[in-house]
Amino acid sequence: MADELTQIFLDESEEEIRELETGLIRLEEQGEDAETINRIFRAAHTIKGSAGLIGFEKVGNFTHTIENILDRIRNNQLKVTKKLISHLLESVDILKRMISASAEGEEIDSMVVEDITNRLKRFSGLEAPVEEAPVKEKKKFEERIFSIFMGFRPDLFLTGQDPLMLIRELADIGELLEVRPYTTTLPDFYTIIPTTCYISWDIRLKTKQPLSEIQNIFIFVADENTIRIADITDQYKGGVDMSLAEKPIGEILVERGHIRDEDVLEALKEHKTTGQALVEKGKVPKAVIDKVVKEQTESRKVVKTSTIRVDTDKLDKLVNLVGEMVISVARLSQLASEVRDEKVSRTLANANAALERISRDLQEQVMRVRMVPVEGTFNRFRRVVRDLAFEQGKKIDLKMSGTETELDKNVIEQIGDPLKHMIRNSIDHGIETPQERLASGKPEVGIIWLKAFQREGNIFIEISDDGRGINKDKLLNKAREKGLALPDKNYTDEEIFQFMFAPGLSTADKVTELSGRGVGMDVVKRNIEGLRGTVEVRSELGKGSTFTVKLPLTLAIIDGMMVKVGSEVLTVPLSVIDKSVRPKPEEVKTVEGKGELIDIRGDYIPLVRLYELFEIPTEKLDPTQALVLIVQSSKSRYGILVDDVLGQTQAVIKSIDKNFRKIDGTSGATILGDGRVSLILDIYGIERMAFEGGTEL
Repeated sequence: MADELTQIFLDESEEEIRELETGLIRLEEQGEDAETINRIFRAAHTIKGSAGLIGFEKVGNFTHTIENILDRIRNNQLKVTKKLISHLLESVDILKRMISASAEGEEIDSMVVEDITNRLKRFSGLEAPVEEAPVKEKKKFEERIFSIFMGFRPDLFLTGQDPLMLIRELADIGELLEVRPYTTTLPDFYTIIPTTCYISWDIRLKTKQPLSEIQNIFIFVADENTIRIADITDQYKGGVDMSLAEKPIGEILVERGHIRDEDVLEALKEHKTTGQALVEKGKVPKAVIDKVVKEQTESRKVVKTSTIRVDTDKLDKLVNLVGEMVISVARLSQLASEVRDEKVSRTLANANAALERISRDLQEQVMRVRMVPVEGTFNRFRRVVRDLAFEQGKKIDLKMSGTETELDKNVIEQIGDPLKHMIRNSIDHGIETPQERLASGKPEVGIIWLKAFQREGNIFIEISDDGRGINKDKLLNKAREKGLALPDKNYTDEEIFQFMFAPGLSTADKVTELSGRGVGMDVVKRNIEGLRGTVEVRSELGKGSTFTVKLPLTLAIIDGMMVKVGSEVLTVPLSVIDKSVRPKPEEVKTVEGKGELIDIRGDYIPLVRLYELFEIPTEKLDPTQALVLIVQSSKSRYGILVDDVLGQTQAVIKSIDKNFRKIDGTSGATILGDGRVSLILDIYGIERMAFEGGTEL
């Protein structure tokens, strides 16, 4: 039980520490904000209480010191300064080390803890340090969601006011989540008066502006019209107003201006539901009642939503079971095709089709359970940018978008280091010093964008900066010096930028603690390719660079193409296949120093014979009698020679490393419907195996 409690504490403290770190950096960037201060105070308080519960007394005592500082900030007894934030962030680093050491039954150096504790206590007096100015004097506000009802007197237009103008002003200070006009008071076409305002509006606004800014928009219409503004941030989730769950229908209708309070009182006298009574009395159309009921139902669903913490091992086992189900469905499909009795075969085929649909739906749901937002990973980089920018005397603003984008947990865990390295590169090589930026006509604050989005069944992550860009001529010259590029060949920009991922290549003028040694970017590319992903580079000298990482949604199940080589059945990921061709004799060329090439409409691409690479006996040695699959790697295209294509399949990826040695050129194995094992080809691994001897792609 103790081990279980410790593990729960470790998991929860990781989240709380992340909250602490993110909140402290937000305070430094945006100035003092009550909501952020309260949030990080609660995080520290939670860690302190949980640490005491499981017997981590030193962790609890140290966290108590941090909590005291945050409490003084919360009570306006201590000003937030850069120096204080730096001390608090350092204390968070030590707290992480203390928690890790305590879990292992160890301790960190007591002098380290005592030193930072004493420094924190020097800040815990009632007066702020006089030698330092606050981080930022201008206060910014957290993003909030407001409910706004606009009901107007009939002669509004005659006063020179326009509701649409007010709505546009609201859009200028935030994002309009909902704009609902209420048109129940509109008369018929023949009695309508154009100068009369009949319509009222219910609006949901997301904004970082305070309530006073919203009130200022209605300053000229507030007195004689019905304007109601309410902060519903805590009640609004997933596009649904959760406050509707417990509100009576009558109250909602009154708030929205459909009816008056006295109409509700009259309806309550009837021995019927409020909605039914109002409809029968002609007070509200049935369509309005149905809409409110629907909104209430959605709201109650959201309110009842709860979460539980599940061990990832259990999820992995569930994914494995779903994989076995996929394999069984494939086996059933094959059996159905082998049955000679037409009636039985048709029955089996129908049953298999239904089972296949269920299997795919179940697979999607299980995969969805494993998906987590990239926000947690992205937020970790705030600290990286902050610390490195300070060390190098640079001013950098890290902007993020698409943080709600979800990715498989296993991918999330493995993509952190490659992204971190690219961000460090952007800071070191990309963003200039404030003096350099001002001299080149740029703002002194450089910007790094971190974006995530989903497209075509893949996740894309972009790391962009507005720095100095990549000198492609310098990069190409370095590549030629290293023998990586031919001296007389013209390369495209895309091809030149790919040289930066070559081992040992660096264009840095000097070696720093961060870069310049020619190591790192090759590891980045290898790690991304290990996740079946790719990385592309775009850059313009003087304007900045963009690194685009393309990743699969999950690593567990892929759509694959089964191919035959000799007696072996191999699986090629469908996502890397461009086309399949059977070349004519004149399209197969042998070029000295470059091996075999296939002429694909004037484009000569290298040919890889799989039977040679994996030493598989086969009778189809002639490419004109076999098939060539054209595949796309991160570097370029090449063809792989196979005997035949057998068809598409859902491949459940099984690791073979635990029971067998790693096979070069493969990323795992899958079990076919007939029980045979099929190796899944790693296109990037095959590329390295086939061309590492210097063949030009």
